[in-house]
Parts: sequence; structure tokens; C-alpha cells
Amino acid sequence: MESILISGGLFLLYRFERFLQRPEVKLIIPIEDFLEDVSSWMKDMYPTRRKSPRIVISNQKSKMSGEYNYHTNEITIYLRNNRNIKTLVDTQIHEMIHHVFIDTRSKQLLYQRQLEDYGYWDHPGEILSFTLSKTLTERYMRSRFDKKWVWF
Repeated sequence: MESILISGGLFLLYRFERFLQRPEVKLIIPIEDFLEDVSSWMKDMYPTRRKSPRIVISNQKSKMSGEYNYHTNEITIYLRNNRNIKTLVDTQIHEMIHHVFIDTRSKQLLYQRQLEDYGYWDHPGEILSFTLSKTLTERYMRSRFDKKWVWF
């Protein structure tokens, strides 16, 4: 009897933890379409010759909110670390900034070298991306949220 109670309690704790880890993103449209709109908005402002990056949605655990891979031209968004619409938009814009500025192999190699020299938080590209994404997120939120894509 005790083992059943313990098992039941552990199961409930597991379900509660899973509930707490789910993002609080409540979109009326598919999340992929929403992130594609963010990407299109960025491409209109900062056009590049490169094809738009593929967006990968991940529920995996990660220390990052998102990451841009130059070689595969993919942006991976980690939903567990983007708990609301604003952080989701900020992450997508941040990664799109990397896509815009890291557009050649030599710039990718420079990014990697600077990552070793400065570390992540003092990296010139990360400082630029964080600074720009903060401002651009506010502009996106003001200009696009009349589309009624979000439940409040």
C-alpha cells in the first residue's frame, strides 16, 4: 500500500513539474507561423541574399532560449526557455540578427574566435544582438499585435 502511495505521489509531482515547465505561449495561430511572421518582419527591415533560416521548435532542455546555426541555416527555439510571447519574439529576433550579420563562412569563423576570446556575455556579436533585439522586440509588439494572434 505504501509503495502505491509513494508511486502515486511521485507521478503527481512529475506531472506538476511538467505543467510548470510548459511555456505560457497562447497563440491562436501555429507557433511556426507566428515565428515565420517575426522572421519576415526582420527580413523586410534587414534584407540579406541568404535564404530565410529554417525554424526548428524544440521542447528539449537547454540553457539557451534559441540558437542560430550558420552551416544548416537553422534557428532552434527552445520553448521551455520562452515562457511568454515577448520572450519568444525577443529570442526569434535575436537569432535573426545573427542570421543577418553572420552571412559568410569567414564571419562565422570570426564569431567562433571571438567567442573563445571574449566568452558569451562579452562577445561583440552577442552584445549587438541583445541590444538590437530589445528595441526591435518592442517595435514588433507594437506594430504586429493588432492581428489578434494571441489569447489574453
